[in-house]
Order: sequence, then C-alpha cells, then structure tokens
Amino acid sequence: MKKYIYSFMLVAAGAALLSNSAGRGTVSGQGAAGAPGDGLTCASSNCHGSAGPFAVDLQIVLVKDGEEVTEYRPGETYSMFIAVEATAGSPTRYGFQMTVVTDADNSGAGSLSDVSSNAKSLTLNGRTYLEHNGPSNLDEFSALWTSPEAGTGDVTVFAAGIAANGNGGTSGDTGVIGSMTFKEMDLSNIKVLTEDEMSFSPNPTMDIIKIDTKLNQHMVYDVISINGMKMASGIVANNAIDMSNLLNGMYIVSVRGEGFIYRQKIYKI
Repeated sequence: MKKYIYSFMLVAAGAALLSNSAGRGTVSGQGAAGAPGDGLTCASSNCHGSAGPFAVDLQIVLVKDGEEVTEYRPGETYSMFIAVEATAGSPTRYGFQMTVVTDADNSGAGSLSDVSSNAKSLTLNGRTYLEHNGPSNLDEFSALWTSPEAGTGDVTVFAAGIAANGNGGTSGDTGVIGSMTFKEMDLSNIKVLTEDEMSFSPNPTMDIIKIDTKLNQHMVYDVISINGMKMASGIVANNAIDMSNLLNGMYIVSVRGEGFIYRQKIYKI
C-alpha cells in the first residue's frame, strides 16, 4: 500500500501514551488525540520527558477498494491506517490514540470496527477512540471505518503517536500529533445508469455475472443482501463479478465508476 506522508508537528515530549501498558483513554479515561475537547496531548504534557533521538512522521490513510482516498461516500466502509513511522533513529515501541469527528460540531463521526490486534476501541465523552492496547512492536495501527450518513459534511481524523525507546521509563521518547480532513463526497453529480447503458447477465446466475456496457473505465462493485449487509465487494476485473461463494438468494449488485453508479437485483441459484 502506498502511503501518503503528511508533515505534522513533532513535539519534544509525549502524552502518557506509553507510560502505562495501555493508552491514556484506558488508564485515565481521557482523550489525547488532539481533537477539540481532548485533554493532554503529545504537545502539552511532559509525561515522556525530553525528546528522544527520533524523527517521526505521522501518517493517516483512508483506503477504499485498494486505493487511497481524500473524500468519503456516506454509509460506506473504508480501511483506516495510522502509522507512527520513524525516519531517523531506532525506536522499539509505538503507541497512538485517534478519533474521527465532524467538522460541524466535533461529535463522533461514523463507526470503527475490526480493529488491528495491537489496538482497541473505547468510548470517551460520546466519541469513539482507538488506541494501542500495550506498547506495540509495530508502527502501524488499523481499523475499518464506516462513514456517517449523508449530510454530515466534512470529518477530521485527529491522531497522536509516540515512538519510544523501550527503556521501561518515560524519557527519551518522541511524540507527534496531526490531523487529516476528509470531505463528504458530492453525490449530486453521480449519474444513475439505466439498463440501456449497463446490465448484468445471466440473471439468475449460479456463479459469474457479466457486466454488459460500452463504458471502459475503472469500476468497483458491492453485493448487498436483502437485509442490507455487504456480502462482497472489490474491483471489477474483465467485466465480471464472481458470486459463486454466496448463498442462494436475492442480492442487490451495484457497480460504480467515475461519475456513475448502476444497481440491479440478481438472483443467485
């Protein structure tokens, strides 16, 4: 995965992200990601003493269908990655805390699930936070983020990280804080295709459906159950979608590309 590196502020001292085996949220019930209303952050606490000999980049990356994005489509699920990457020095442990808030009123935005094994989620002051569940050997943390409903507006990810020397104390570590704003996608210009412009066949199908269209561009697909659950998704290859692993029944299959979307009921038999 290609990572965009954003230049965030390095700070001389870190918040109490690694002074305990768990993060500040778990230990003291405090948000420390730098979001509005949070308490101490890496920039305002001396819990980790003087700055360590590390240069650190904080990376906030949102991924959909294998591609990094800078805007979100309401109600869809994305992979979110937070990395505390040392560009100089050799830290041995890493920690972080992050949250996603709306720009409109700083309330929690969307939901987080499928958290990586080196992190945990918790609720603080009505917002969901992620933080390390112990000093991590890995510098990357991840989760699935389901974006909020339409009309929420832009959202911002606030994050703070620590690169630690692992000496068992709180000195010689380096903190970093930053944020990244993701815009709500404007769907007013999305064209809904008709069956004359795109269709799926055969229907019913036992396994593969072909996409019949004259469009020749990058497309992604979602397969949704009648209960509204996403059962499959991915990048369209060779104008075909494989439904062979799904149970028999009715599904809504949607295909979208740059500026368009098409949906059709498909029966799997």
